[in-house]
Formats: sequence, C-alpha cells, structure tokens
Amino acid sequence: MTTGEHMEQSFLCHRPKSEYAYAYDKEHIHLLLRTKRNDLSSVFLRYGDPFEWTTSSDKSLWVYHEEEMHVRYQTQDYDYYFIQVQPKTKRLQYAFMLYDKNDVYAFTPRGVISDHEKMRDMPYFKFPYLHESDLHETPEWVKDRIWYQIFVDRFSPDQDHTFLAPDHPVQNAKHYGGTLKGITHHLDHLIDLGINGIYLTPIFLSPTAHKYDTTDYFQIDPHFGTKEDLIELVKKAHIYDIKVILDGVFNHSGFFHPFFQDVIKHEQESLYQDCFYIKKFPVVNFPLNGFGKPINYRGIPLNYETFSFQPSMPKWRTSNPIVQNYLLDVVSYWIKETDIDGWRLDVSNELSHDFLRQIKKRARSVKKDSVIIGENWDESLPWLMGDQLDSVMNYELSFVIWDMITNQISTERFIEIVTHQYIKTPKSVLENLFNHIGCHDTIRIKTRCHNHIDLVKIAYLLMFLSPGTPMIYYGDEIGLEGEHDPDNRRLFSWDQATWDMDFHVFIKRLISLRKLDNNLFNSECQLTHQHNVLFMTKHVNNRKLIAIINPHGHDQIISTKSIEGSYRDIIHDQMIDIHDTIKMKGQSFHLLFKEDL
Repeated sequence: MTTGEHMEQSFLCHRPKSEYAYAYDKEHIHLLLRTKRNDLSSVFLRYGDPFEWTTSSDKSLWVYHEEEMHVRYQTQDYDYYFIQVQPKTKRLQYAFMLYDKNDVYAFTPRGVISDHEKMRDMPYFKFPYLHESDLHETPEWVKDRIWYQIFVDRFSPDQDHTFLAPDHPVQNAKHYGGTLKGITHHLDHLIDLGINGIYLTPIFLSPTAHKYDTTDYFQIDPHFGTKEDLIELVKKAHIYDIKVILDGVFNHSGFFHPFFQDVIKHEQESLYQDCFYIKKFPVVNFPLNGFGKPINYRGIPLNYETFSFQPSMPKWRTSNPIVQNYLLDVVSYWIKETDIDGWRLDVSNELSHDFLRQIKKRARSVKKDSVIIGENWDESLPWLMGDQLDSVMNYELSFVIWDMITNQISTERFIEIVTHQYIKTPKSVLENLFNHIGCHDTIRIKTRCHNHIDLVKIAYLLMFLSPGTPMIYYGDEIGLEGEHDPDNRRLFSWDQATWDMDFHVFIKRLISLRKLDNNLFNSECQLTHQHNVLFMTKHVNNRKLIAIINPHGHDQIISTKSIEGSYRDIIHDQMIDIHDTIKMKGQSFHLLFKEDL
C-alpha cells in the first residue's frame, strides 16, 4: 500500500454463524475475517461477554479484551485473518480492529467505523451462546479411517465359486457373482492393505447389479447373500477394527418397490400415492418390456418425479409420514440387526434438510457412534453445520486433483482452489471429509491418467496428504482400469500375476505412513509453488512433512534454500540432503520427513 492510500472496505467480509464464525468444540469459537490481500498492517479482535460491564467515573463501560489475529490463508485477492477464542461464559460479542499505515478502523455488523468517538458505542457481532448440542459430534473414530469402497457384485464370489465370465464392458443389469461372503473371505486382503473402513454400495433387493433402484429395503439381495452373511461380515471386520457402512438410497426407490407398484395399479385410490411426486395419472405413460421394465422412455415427459429422469427410480416424498417412518425404520433396523457403523446417503443433496436431521437422530439413537456421510458433489456447508451430515464425499478435492494431473489447471490454480476449500470448511469438519479420487460413478483414476502410473501415484499422494479420510475404490490398488459407468465397475482380479505389484506396494506404504502419524497427515497443508512444482508442508509439534510434487511432464530445477537440511524420504525409506537446488523430473515427487526441529 502506498502512502496516502486507505483500507479497501469493499473486500471486508465476516458472517456470524457461518464458515467465518462457528463453535469448534464445547469451549472454543473460531473466527475468520476476509480483507484485501496485503492491505492491513494488523488486525485485532475486540471481544467479551455482552453483559459484563464495569463502572468508572459514574460511567458504565463494557469489559473487553483485545487479541491479535493472524493471516491463516492468502489467496490471489484476499487475506483471511484467523483466531480461536475461549469465551468463559460461552457468550461472545466482538468487532475487528483494523490497522493500516494511516489509522485504525472498526469493522462491525453495520460496516466500517472510522470515527473514534463513535467506536465507544459501536455495534458488535454476536455469538449469543455456545450450545454443546449444536456442535459436530462426529464419532472420534472417523478421522482415523482409511476407507475402501466395494461394488459388491464385482469384488469376490463365495469361496467355492467363481465370477461369471466378464463382458466388455460389464453390464449394470447383469450379476457376475460377487457376494458378502466373498468380501468376508477376502478380509485378509484389506487387512494386509491396512484398510480400517469399508463402504459397501447398495446390497438390498433390486433387479440391477448396482442396486440403486431398491425393491425391498429390508431384504439383502439373494445374489449377495443373506442378513446372516452381513452379520458375519460386520462381526469379523470389527475384530480387526474395520468399520462397515452401508449405502442408503433414500432419495428414490426402485420402479418395482411395492409402494410404487401399488400407485401404478390403484392410482388415486392408492394409500401410497402421496409417497411419491405424482404429476398426473396414469403413472406409466411409456412402454414396458415383457418383464414389466420401462423401455423407450427417452423424450417422453414422465408423469412422476424421478432421480435424473430415470423412470426406474421414482423420487420419494420424504415429507410424507408413511415414507418418513418407513425409511427411518430402515436406518435403525440394519444398525440394530447387523451392528453396521453408519450410512453413506445416496444423492444426499436432494434430500430435505429436515429429513437428514431425522436420519442422523434416528441413527444416533440406536448407535451413538454411528456416522452419516453424504454424497454431495458441490459445496456442502449448509449440510455440515452439525445437525445433518457428519461428512460428505469430497468431490471438490477430486475435481481439482483430476484437473491438475491432466494439465487442465496450473499448480498455482490448484493452490487457489484448495485454499478456498480450507477457508469455507469448518475445522471440525475438515478432518472427517470423505476424500476420494475415483468411485463407482467416475472414470478409474488409472484410465483418467492414460495409464501413466506415476501420475496415479501423485493423485493418490495428493489425496493422502489432504485433510480428511482417504478412500480407495476397490481394484485401484492393483491397477484396475475402467472408463465411465459401467466400465469402471469391472471384476476384481484375484490372480496376483495380473496385479501392478509396484503400485500395490506404494499404496500399502501410503496407508502405513498415514496410520503411523494420522495427526500429521490429517492436518492442513501450507501450499506454495515454483515453476509449476507444488510444495505441500505440514508441521505438527516437532514433526515436519514436506511433499515436493512435479505433476507435469517437464523436468524442473527449483530452489530449495528455504528447506535446506537432512530429511528422510519416507516413501523410498532413504536419507536425502536438500541444499540450494533440486532437480524434479517430470511426474515425480519426494515425501520428506523431519523430526525434532
């Protein structure tokens, strides 16, 4: 800022009860203030209890404290000042005192005040009371998980059976033989890998292999086994501290669900007509095949609401008491009967906030440390304020990793996007995010990287170094490929001669390192770059972790004066000395660790 310039007021931003002001735990409140980048000399928080006053010279004076805030994040345009405060009475009122080279200002709910006389009676932001019942109560075990997603039909048949011969590509309507017993039989594979959390795609009765069109939520699909098989899987998984969550498809049912079939048959006379969003009758205005399945419906306006214009997936009206009671009973039934550890909710962003609150309450009432994870593809703060979801599938991280490793964005842009995610995500949520770089709805990461295994390693390294819990999509660890659905749901190969053993060892190493020091790996990164080479630095107590990543195809010589010293390369388990410069080959990385700083 040059002499004579004043603070840029239009850049200032703060919102109470938002990502800028939230209760972190039962004692602390986190506050964030946005300003123009490099615009201020310093920022102080003036704060206290709104009801604590003292008398001096016959005047009532509010008792307050002032504490300096510090820049925690910096983007191309903004600085974000952060502070953690501990209000003794759980009540808080506050304003921001802004210093530039010329003067001091107060930023309040009514804007900026520069008149010092008016500051004596200025308005304040309020955090009226820190209620423990409003806090995130995500189970403590969640942040320590390494998840593994299993598309049940394609993972493993029973011990005494084999997969049906695969088609190319595999078909969503075809069952190839994967079962719950097959998963139990191969728990040793997951244990050896280091997995301690399993997420199963839907397992309830359905005509398809993917099971996202449920016919009966209270019956395990016979292709997969029985309730007893699920009980056995969960029981054995728990012996090894492996948590198990199921996929809850509560946004829509299947076409053959008896409630919907009753509406088709009885129309206005059906007890269940208000369980769905029926526009007009007859419900079915398109042809059916010999098995009663919808065909040739493309281009025909449907007479009922569905998921993604799919007539096989009629949308539940979750405000209807019949639907609410039915689906909430599903939530509690499987926790009670099989001891599962929670639910991943399909299309959670299309479920009402009210119904999500009820799901969480019902699940917690049955099992206090159960978890609710949502499938949200976009910004999710309204779902993550403590009353609904514990976590979401972190597609925002997936997108930015995909874009950088495929040269769609620069490293500088990657840093900007990731920093924004840190800014808009409460710290009580960040460590529990459900991170992934591929799942049953996306292209396999190896295929996305055009089989460049070094890029696949970089993608996984970026995920494992990001705050949140990493998830591996079944088969990624052995080099499975796959284009868009359904090709991304290929059969797992149990012939180790077909495995990419080098990559399998790499994934095992990442998992072991993460589990060895999860507090370090699950912390925020300081992100910088040189010549499109990314530096990710984590520093917790006396431990420092630095990743140097060149995701692009060209070699780069970069300055390393700021990190000179001896480190252990913990991927390759060797000592490495860092001096003035280092040559980073294209699509390469170092993961450096130092202790006792």
